[in-house]
Amino acid sequence: MSMRKATVLAGLVLAVAALSPVSALAKAGGTDRPVKGIASGTVSINVPGLAVTGDFTGIVAHLGKVTSHLDAGIALTPQGTAVVTGAQTVVATNGDQLTGDVTITGPAPTPGVHSNIGVITVTGGTGRFEDASGELRVSSEATPFSFDGVTLLESLESKLRGRLSY
Repeated sequence: MSMRKATVLAGLVLAVAALSPVSALAKAGGTDRPVKGIASGTVSINVPGLAVTGDFTGIVAHLGKVTSHLDAGIALTPQGTAVVTGAQTVVATNGDQLTGDVTITGPAPTPGVHSNIGVITVTGGTGRFEDASGELRVSSEATPFSFDGVTLLESLESKLRGRLSY
């Protein structure tokens, strides 16, 4: 084989290798990807039991239109800060789920509008998110709209940013 044919063949092999599905799978298997999105929804706080549930809808990069559910509890600090910890499940457009542990800090719920900051530590999921990991930071503005003496309802508008590996 001539040197010219060998060079062309080597170039072709490298091009095919670079474009092959194996290369794509390697990137999809652990590359940190920037993620951002928006969501809104309603949070229900059972005041006597300090239990929190929330349901949200939004649009998140790499997931598309999402629905999300939060189950958590609240601990109040002596300084008046509320620390919410629990579990979050986010369902992507195609049904794949992203799961994580949530920690949210902010002022104790009040009758007025207030802000809080949350961190979702991604622990896995289903489908393409089965081995997912990462951290998403969520900033929210909460507006209380109902309190019946037991249950406080708030609407939340949230923005999220972070990194996701899957």
